[in-house]
Order: sequence, then structure tokens, then C-alpha cells
Amino acid sequence: MTPQAREIVEAVAATCAVTPGNIFTRCRTRAAVHARIEIAKRLRDRGYSTPQIGRVLNRDHTTIVYYLGTAKRTAAPLLWRKPIIRHLNCACCPWPKQPKPPKPAKQYLVPYAGAYPPEYDWKERTNRGSIRCTTVQQREFST
Repeated sequence: MTPQAREIVEAVAATCAVTPGNIFTRCRTRAAVHARIEIAKRLRDRGYSTPQIGRVLNRDHTTIVYYLGTAKRTAAPLLWRKPIIRHLNCACCPWPKQPKPPKPAKQYLVPYAGAYPPEYDWKERTNRGSIRCTTVQQREFST
């Protein structure tokens, strides 16, 4: 890294409150990315090419092209934003939430010999989602 590039990196790191180590690592915090964008912009103004800037920042040159494209747009401010609270104790969302009514028990068809489909009996499922049948259920099916 040239002394000119090192000077720019140290100046931007000081203004963005980022350590120079975070600029060269894979750190993706907003402050580190904004610092990289600012460094790329300043190095480009000094006549560095995108591959040269990429070698300085330890990034691919296409990332630098992206950085230089976003540097023209206005970046989001680094301010804390007040959280938005919606629908708290309003008429459309009662608080505390009411419990859901229980689901009706599932039923299954029990055919028996000689019966037509309309005559099949519906019985309530007792095994509550279990695949295996109990011995009582097996006796019911076999009869």
C-alpha cells in the first residue's frame, strides 16, 4: 500500500470511527462499508484504477465499481431511528390476545362388511396424530 493510500485510510477511519482493521476485514457493519466507500471515492479522485483500489481495500475490483456507483447516491444517515409501534391496545387488536378455540377432534371412517359408503360410521380419532394404532384400535378394525 502506498503512503498516500495509507494516509487516506487512516483519515477516513478516524472520521468514521472505524478501526483500520475493520476496513480491510470482512466486517459488514454500516460504518465500515461507508468508510470503504469513502476511501474508494477519495482514491479514485487521486487517479487510482478500480483494480488498484481493490488491492488497497482487499476487495474485488467489481466491488469497488459498486462502491463508486453507490458513492454518487446519497447514503442513509448513521442515526438511530425511533422504533415504530403500531396497533398497541387499539380497537382492531385487543390486548391481551384472546386464546384460540380448540380445534374439533378429527374423525375417521370405519367401514364394516356389507355396508354401503353412506352407512359408514364416523368415529373420533383417539390417537391424536400418532401413526401407530393401539391394540384396542386394532381390535376395532379387525371386527
